[in-house]
Amino acid sequence: MVAVDDHSLFAYVNGIMHLETRRLFGDAVEIKSFIRLAAMARRTRRKFVPVVGMLLLLAAIFAAGCSSLDKPASVSFASVIVNRTYSVGQIQQAAMKVFQQNGYQGASQPDGSMMFEREATRGEQISYAGIVGAQNGEKVVIQVRVKIEARDANTCWLGCRAYAVCNPDQPIYSTTTAMFNFQSGPYQKLLDKVKGTLQQPAVIP
Repeated sequence: MVAVDDHSLFAYVNGIMHLETRRLFGDAVEIKSFIRLAAMARRTRRKFVPVVGMLLLLAAIFAAGCSSLDKPASVSFASVIVNRTYSVGQIQQAAMKVFQQNGYQGASQPDGSMMFEREATRGEQISYAGIVGAQNGEKVVIQVRVKIEARDANTCWLGCRAYAVCNPDQPIYSTTTAMFNFQSGPYQKLLDKVKGTLQQPAVIP
């Protein structure tokens, strides 16, 4: 295992916490519990890579949560702002195109939302069905629910939530697990692509 300099580790993690805290709440508020965790690591004589990984993961979770505090809860996982000059049909068409290009199948729902699904990767299958479940061939699908919400007179939110569904074909044994906000990166990129598709100039035949 690789030894890690304790002072550098503490300074890095503490710096992240102070920057995010000041950006959101000003100098008056500190995330004391997280800083105490970093201080415990500093007092420990031996530092190893697993400890660093844990602290950096906690920092990533904290940063991801903070970045969504200015959004409505319903679109806090992943979202983009879309101009209301685009119709609902145009937005749905762009979303369908992007998600299908990235291996999803989907359709519009009666309430105006969209549902997309793809087969889980091997890693996702192990994460949600467990090693035994994956070994036994337990089916896992990644489900993304996309919806459009009003924001103001000129813009709207295009947001989504992602879920891992185990045994989707067996209602009695099926389980659905919502993903955490720090897992939203790939889905945020998909929505960014949807917005980019909408903004592309129309092709005149």
